[in-house]
Amino acid sequence: MSAELKATVLAAAAAEPSPTRAAVNHRNILLGLLAAVGGVGAFVIFALLTSDGEVVRLGGEVGPHRHLERSVWLVVTTAGGALGVAAIALWFALCRGRSMLGRSRRGLLYGIALIPLGLFAWKVSCSLAFGDPMAEWPERAGLKCLSLSLLVAAGPLLAFLAARRSTPVQPALNGAAIGVASGACAWVLLDLWCPVAFVPHLLLGHVLPLCILAGTGALLGQALLSLRSRLR
Repeated sequence: MSAELKATVLAAAAAEPSPTRAAVNHRNILLGLLAAVGGVGAFVIFALLTSDGEVVRLGGEVGPHRHLERSVWLVVTTAGGALGVAAIALWFALCRGRSMLGRSRRGLLYGIALIPLGLFAWKVSCSLAFGDPMAEWPERAGLKCLSLSLLVAAGPLLAFLAARRSTPVQPALNGAAIGVASGACAWVLLDLWCPVAFVPHLLLGHVLPLCILAGTGALLGQALLSLRSRLR
């Protein structure tokens, strides 16, 4: 640790009283509940307004006289796998790891890249086994899914940034990891709502939001999580 960084950390610690463990746990539980309620609420409102009251959609009309339907087991498999990846993403983004200074730059970069890749690979590999969901849906390019992902992830992103509070090093990368974790949580709900597994649709409507959230999280992380910003 450089002398300048050490001085900054010590100054931040002296300037801000340390809360008790119980207070921290209570605050984080409250923020977690707010994130869950905000994300699920946004999802339900969006789904009800855009899909005739269907929160979970198994299929739809692909073209004239052609209807495709997902099996319940496919939905359970893809959403369950996405839930597992989202849990790992949250642990990765919100826990500091073995070092009090947080995760290394290389570790953060790997996590930011691998989480979207893992979600995408799981969705495609599961859908390939069922065939029809991989078909092209000409009228569903992915813009609604893009909007839904960003809307659902907005509340959790802000709540998770508040829960993390500050990080001594790599605030932008830590913010990006939180953005990706928020997007991973949104992916789980999006998987329930969207029956499309066509690869171009997934890249635009499901993967691109994670990239946007990573960039937004990086900007907010630099502004809100940096110790220097908290000392101003």
